[in-house]
Amino acid sequence: MSMLSEYERKIHPDQLQIGHFVIRLDIPWRETNFPLEGVRVRNETTRDWMREHCRWVVVDLERSPEARSLQRYRLSDSARSKSARSPKLEVIRQAGIDPQTLKDASVQYDALDQQVRELVSSMRDSEVLDTGAARQVVSEVASALEKNLAALVWLTRIKEKDRYTAQHCINTAVLAIGLAHGLEWDRADIEMAGLAGLLHDLGKTLLDPEILNKPGRLSPEEFEHVKAHTVLGFEMIREDDNVPLAVADAVLNHHERPDGDGYPGGKAEQEIKPLARLVAIVDAYDAITSNRVYDPARSHHAALGILWKERGKQFDGDMVEAFIRLMGWVSPGTLVRLSDGGVAVVLESKSERGLRPLVRRVRQAANRHLLDEVIDLAKWGADEAQPGLRISEVLPDGAEGINTRQLLESFA
Repeated sequence: MSMLSEYERKIHPDQLQIGHFVIRLDIPWRETNFPLEGVRVRNETTRDWMREHCRWVVVDLERSPEARSLQRYRLSDSARSKSARSPKLEVIRQAGIDPQTLKDASVQYDALDQQVRELVSSMRDSEVLDTGAARQVVSEVASALEKNLAALVWLTRIKEKDRYTAQHCINTAVLAIGLAHGLEWDRADIEMAGLAGLLHDLGKTLLDPEILNKPGRLSPEEFEHVKAHTVLGFEMIREDDNVPLAVADAVLNHHERPDGDGYPGGKAEQEIKPLARLVAIVDAYDAITSNRVYDPARSHHAALGILWKERGKQFDGDMVEAFIRLMGWVSPGTLVRLSDGGVAVVLESKSERGLRPLVRRVRQAANRHLLDEVIDLAKWGADEAQPGLRISEVLPDGAEGINTRQLLESFA
């Protein structure tokens, strides 16, 4: 069994008291009729059932009568209250990208990719998850965060329609790690954010692929089927001892909304845990900037605009502001059109550059798009002899048939 937090207690069923809130058993939760998120022992019947069927149970002290004031989740009060003022939100814009950091980031991205492949395969074939290796990879990504995050963000712009769910899980993990770091969460909480991002949509692998990949509008019945992915993923994940219960909660609740119109439970704002709020934002950002069967990819700017418009309604307002500062006006890998009509990719967007980042032109050679000359737009803005070159438009990933993977391969 995984290590318990200080707010959880493993006890023998004989120690159960009326009012205890049970969150884990030594038998699979799916074999019981208890609610997904746990059960309160309200009578002797429930206690007797656990005594008969279980060797041990885990009690949530926060929701049990003898310790209601304690928090169940590891996220500290300071982590909950961090705002867009945190200096760590500058990590992406202050970082540089060179061939070595890109190589290191590629190794980490590929390791996450391999773990998602294995998790998807195990869910489809055996409906049993073992996330131990995935958790180790997430830990390694978090350990090299400062050095590699900017390059990893560029890698999240690799968007391939036939691998949407897998790539979306990887990208959400990377962005979740970055936002948690920017919010100054502690190392254990940053790793939980990455793991929650990696696992948040794996329940979709258990859905009907014809409904999941339907290009048109879903019927109400089909939409209910798709919404079930949160519950399906949660049911699988909660049985895995490598997954902290806070992560399982985020998987279940990442589509809950502060305005109460989310699913699966229509929770009120104060009931949604910080980890679920964080995953909701990075999940939406990556989805909006990806080509989906029912919606074409939109630009980085469009995605941030949607998040801003929905703050306080669909998304946590403070976290949206923090994420916008983390990603900046343009982030590494963003495709842009220059005022001379050419297309370029952003390499670096440090705050002191304002709206004039460091970019590289993109040129077409035969059937490939390659990186070309480096242009410092900040110098163009300061040099009267070279006036006017600027960014005129931020483009969606994959615009004009540009393959991000090819661009990365030509980086030197």
